[in-house]
Amino acid sequence: MDIKTLLAEKAKDFKFELLVSEGLDRKILVPDINKPGLAIAGFFKHFPYERIQVIGIIEHTYLKHLSYDEQLKVLNKIFSHENSVGCILTRNLEPTEAILKTFADLNVPLLSTELKSSMFIGDLGYYLNEKLAPSIKVHAVMTNVYGLGVLIIGKSAIGKSECAIELVKRGHKFIADDVVNIRKRSGRTLVGSGLEVTKHLIEIRGIGIIDVKDLFGVGNILDESKIELVIRLEDWGNSKQYDRVGLDESYIEYLGVKIPEIVVPVAPGRNLAVLVETASLNQRIKNKSCFTARDLDVRLQKEINKNSL
Repeated sequence: MDIKTLLAEKAKDFKFELLVSEGLDRKILVPDINKPGLAIAGFFKHFPYERIQVIGIIEHTYLKHLSYDEQLKVLNKIFSHENSVGCILTRNLEPTEAILKTFADLNVPLLSTELKSSMFIGDLGYYLNEKLAPSIKVHAVMTNVYGLGVLIIGKSAIGKSECAIELVKRGHKFIADDVVNIRKRSGRTLVGSGLEVTKHLIEIRGIGIIDVKDLFGVGNILDESKIELVIRLEDWGNSKQYDRVGLDESYIEYLGVKIPEIVVPVAPGRNLAVLVETASLNQRIKNKSCFTARDLDVRLQKEINKNSL
């Protein structure tokens, strides 16, 4: 994204005023934000030129104590770098003549906001983390079952959408059908959401496209949810051995983050919605360090050892 996009989407929320309009196509590549206080004072080692720079009251006051030429010198050193993105003045601080000249000459955008630095940096950082988060799209259904975000994957026509509808009828939350957008947030958290164009819609073969919000109510939908469990639906194979104890754990990886995965074989007579509910509750218990299969294994080993004496 670029500064122009930031202005278009957040000008009202952040109460932006555009002071220097050159360079609005400069790309924002990282969500981190920097206050260039040390650089203004002359220390440039490890300076993050690629970040949006925020000048608050402390930096502004220090700059005003410098002469016009000294301001030009330090500001040019900070913002003449090829990776410079732009700068934002907080508290509606009045830019000095040197500030306006520097940004106009370098074709670097300059904005101001009436918000205080601490509040503004927190809100802007959250927005940029959302916009710049690594993401992928997968063929899946996304639901939230008993407060646990569950991604249901499997080949087409395996029953993912039908399972999701049954879960909604049982009071759980629907998030996305067919295509799920997965974003990595805060380093190790994956969040799933639907595409804007198909939000709250689900396709049921033989019936068509339905709107879950209109049919079941706004209480049965969510725009997004953390992904904490992946359930893979597959056709039952008579020659395949399926886990009957649950002692071993398997994982699937998206964007470098591992998520617990369960393979559920599909066969006539199996209630997929009940199985997903059970798996979700079991995963919630595991998240609280209560592993039923391992506890049973420990008890059995103790019993075997006792009887072998």
